Amino acid sequence: MLTALLLLVACDPPPPAVPGVIERSGEVLSVVNGQNVTQGMLDATIDQLPPGTKDKIMAMGQMDQVKEQVVIGELLYQEAIKQKLNETPDVKMALAMAERDALARSLLEKIVNERTNDAAIQKYYDEHAVQFKRPQVKARHVLLKEKAEADAVLASIKGGADFAKVATEKSLDTGSAKEGGELGWFEKARMVPEFAEAAFAAKKGDVIGPIQTKFGFHIIEVEDVRDSKPLEEVKDQIKGQLRNEVVQAYIDELKKGATITASGAAAAAPGASVTESKPADGAPPAPPAATVPPAK
Repeated sequence: MLTALLLLVACDPPPPAVPGVIERSGEVLSVVNGQNVTQGMLDATIDQLPPGTKDKIMAMGQMDQVKEQVVIGELLYQEAIKQKLNETPDVKMALAMAERDALARSLLEKIVNERTNDAAIQKYYDEHAVQFKRPQVKARHVLLKEKAEADAVLASIKGGADFAKVATEKSLDTGSAKEGGELGWFEKARMVPEFAEAAFAAKKGDVIGPIQTKFGFHIIEVEDVRDSKPLEEVKDQIKGQLRNEVVQAYIDELKKGATITASGAAAAAPGASVTESKPADGAPPAPPAATVPPAK
């Protein structure tokens, strides 16, 4: 009898795994019904946010709000498990689809990281040099209301006065004055025509002016000139472009090496073309077998 009971117990299927079980690592921030809410859980939550959002949250002092959201999430999770919602067909399907989506995205992220290395980025930059050819000037300026004052400022700078110091003290452009008149790199179209023509006609190191525009009179110091945007400034842009190409190429590779048949079609050899079978009159077309989610 005991042997029979043991055999029956051994044959019973194990209880279904509880979804959403995670490692509660790091410092304990709160305890919800005996379960720790930890720094690791908070970090994982923040990692799911769009790039740059974490910095904004920290800059605006909103980290406590995120912690509160993690606590609320823990409460809702516990209650959902308590009510055995994870055992309902709809939720089972939703959880399975979420897992598949996470795996697909992780795979694509892995492939993108492997194929958008520094060498690939450099190659793209070299092959698309025309795309990044953007004549630019890096300059400072002092903006003044009257030409006589502008003439005097120009004379003082050419006489040895520090341009940045003069800009900070005298420029009417309060935005750039805080940075010593610094305007950074700019293309010709970004500035008003009179300013742009003068700046782009000058050479590196030139101090020119006064240049009259609708804003007043400018004294301009041309700090540097260049014909193209350097690789470092467009690296993220290139990686974004390569990402799309890499993802599409990888999906094409997977399709080429897979056996994919439409509903009712005969099995095709790997790499062979597939012709969809026509549905019966009045019947809707068969849906695709699977969809690979796009990368983030």
